[in-house]
Amino acid sequence: MAWAVHREWGADRERVENELDTVIRTIAEDEPVTLLTPPDLIGAARARGFGAEVEIMPAPVDDIWMRDIAPVFAHREDEIVAIDLNFNAWDGTRGSRSGDRLARTFDFGVPVIGVPFVGEGGGFITDGKGLVVATRSCLLSRNPHLAEEDVTRAFRALGMHTTIWLEGDQSEPITTGHPDGYLAFLPDGGLLVESMTRGRGRRSRARDIARLRRDAAEGRLSRLVCCAAPDRDRLESTDDSFAATYLNLFVTRGSVLTARLGDLPADFEAERRLAPLFGGRDIRMLGVNALLRGGGGIRCLTQPTPAQ
Repeated sequence: MAWAVHREWGADRERVENELDTVIRTIAEDEPVTLLTPPDLIGAARARGFGAEVEIMPAPVDDIWMRDIAPVFAHREDEIVAIDLNFNAWDGTRGSRSGDRLARTFDFGVPVIGVPFVGEGGGFITDGKGLVVATRSCLLSRNPHLAEEDVTRAFRALGMHTTIWLEGDQSEPITTGHPDGYLAFLPDGGLLVESMTRGRGRRSRARDIARLRRDAAEGRLSRLVCCAAPDRDRLESTDDSFAATYLNLFVTRGSVLTARLGDLPADFEAERRLAPLFGGRDIRMLGVNALLRGGGGIRCLTQPTPAQ
């Protein structure tokens, strides 16, 4: 994770820092957190008193969305590697920053391997066993010079032998349709999908769900589990950039961290629906609405590393 709340947050900066603090502490209850921190913020991070399970480490980082700006980590035989996805600030949605290429500017202590396409960690999800789900709206828009098969071939070189391509949402602000805004793999290999919402992206979401149902029927997915999307009209913000989803979640050894959106009946139903799907883990719903207004959720703040 990163302690690098940029000045772009303006008046919301303090609230965002407090929500980020909560996420860090909640994860640290279950497993260690390495908190990359700009040198000028080391004192501020230490003053938070996160405790022994949070290691504050100086790093050239200047944003908090570690899912995208950091490399993706993976096992390669008996070693861990960092995969550099050539992150380009969400296709130039915001200006580039020195911390955007952490895979090359920070020593994670593992070998770094490259890929022949531009992407980010949020552009696809994987079950960790060779299946990857990606969206055309994100990865193909980042790489107009490449065909779908070119990216599929690159995934295959990384050990992901089966790729399911979905349409995604070309109109989604900033990320252009990241799949972890409406999809999450379950511990048993099944795929959880959030149902359609009113308005933006509805047609492409309907096509994606239909495609996933075919994949489940034909055996490419072990099972597909649907859950209701939140009603955006009942939330604190109705802005398109507000990441109103329960599925941008982070799974620790003992918990599932997801957003508490503030619609009490919907929050309760989401907790009830998620509880039996994650192997007895506690469902921890955190109030992170200020972060969500920035277009990302709890999963977007994290970049997990495999166990040695």
